[in-house]
Amino acid sequence: MSISFQRSSSAIGIGELGRSRGRWGARLALLRIPQWSKSAFVLAPVFFSKKLGSLDAVRASLAAAVVFALFSSSVYVLNDYRDRFEDRQNPLKRCRPLASGELGVRDAVLLGPACILLASAIGLVADLPTAFWMTIGAYMSLQVAYSTLLRHVVLVDVAVIAAGFVLRVLAGTTALAVEASSFIVLASGLLALLLALGKRRSDLNLETAATRRSLEGYTVEFIDLAVASLAAAVIGFYAEFTVSAYSIRHFGTTHLYLTTFVVALGVIRYLQIIIAEQRVGSPTDIVLRDRPIQVIIACWLVMFAAMAYG
Repeated sequence: MSISFQRSSSAIGIGELGRSRGRWGARLALLRIPQWSKSAFVLAPVFFSKKLGSLDAVRASLAAAVVFALFSSSVYVLNDYRDRFEDRQNPLKRCRPLASGELGVRDAVLLGPACILLASAIGLVADLPTAFWMTIGAYMSLQVAYSTLLRHVVLVDVAVIAAGFVLRVLAGTTALAVEASSFIVLASGLLALLLALGKRRSDLNLETAATRRSLEGYTVEFIDLAVASLAAAVIGFYAEFTVSAYSIRHFGTTHLYLTTFVVALGVIRYLQIIIAEQRVGSPTDIVLRDRPIQVIIACWLVMFAAMAYG
């Protein structure tokens, strides 16, 4: 599959890209709107804290998710600006707006700060608490460090990606002024590590070690062993969470353990995609395009909500 994808990417010329999506389409592509789905981690606390019935809580959670998404877009703009020459050597990334030449430096200089200003305005209007802005500050500092240095350090690169997801969860809890349970922090961190290593396997499939120095420290065999271990940890930890005294007391049910089978199926499906099918692309692309994964997530949401809110 990776070969055919590379061929189709190579067949698209810069002029064709410009005609196919236009200048505003290219600007939206630069912001990586599909990656906003990661803000589901920001929304998770309002679901797990059983505050979906509170309009104020839902509004604060949605505002936090939008603010975080816009700040993350500003980081994507920075990354694409820094990597625009390097990306031209990558069969997938060469089609990004700055790498392909659809957009120029001026677009990046304008769009990045615009995202930050808009996010700040939305956050101020929503009156998000100080603790939320501290989380945003930590995220932005971490992303700048990642873009300039840490992404080239083996294992540290995936640890930083996982930390970004944990910070999304903490942003959601601080927006609601609720305490982040150890369960949700550990679960999001372990899952994020699994997804990040899966992405590294995809990078290896594209043979991009020459353009990403940290890939020199990874092999397919090592990643397969690591993701298998993390998959077992995610499933085992989630199972323990569903039968814990905290879960029974907080959600008022002893039947959440039944959702473990759905979670296990979702993790196994992800392993099938990255190992057996060897698909290329980010975890976000997989979630947005793979129908079985979408059905599994929907089933889990329905089952969990029925038990926890019923």
